[in-house]
Amino acid sequence: MRAIPEAEETARPPRICESRVRRFPLPPHPIAAEQARLLTKIALADWRLGDALDNALIVVAELATNATKVGEVFHLSLTRQGGTVLIEVWDTSEALPDRRRRSMDRVDGRGLLLVDACSKDWGWRLEENGGKTVWATCAADAAGELPPPGLRM
Repeated sequence: MRAIPEAEETARPPRICESRVRRFPLPPHPIAAEQARLLTKIALADWRLGDALDNALIVVAELATNATKVGEVFHLSLTRQGGTVLIEVWDTSEALPDRRRRSMDRVDGRGLLLVDACSKDWGWRLEENGGKTVWATCAADAAGELPPPGLRM
């Protein structure tokens, strides 16, 4: 398991040549995390990245839940880069993600620990035009990809 260092800005995620992108604005509403999960499920099924689905759904739900707390519209971007999905959530806050472990008696504050556990890599960056983007990558192996439509059993 990776160590959870203090919050610090991380480098941008790696760029891979072949990619497909989906972008969605989402409202600061309690249902936004479920909307983000549904949009992710549809995109990954379309991209045949079924092996990354479970982890991606957890990551998306956690990042969307955090962005909802800001109280303004936020943006979800999903990018297929080969067998990897890059999940990016932008919000208007410049508050840094808190990666520190919380005490056992607290109910909140464990979302980024889930993101860390369920992603291949993750980080964040402050944006030039304001706000921040928190990103994570979830990988699928070739054996885990969904078969083309019509070939499912």
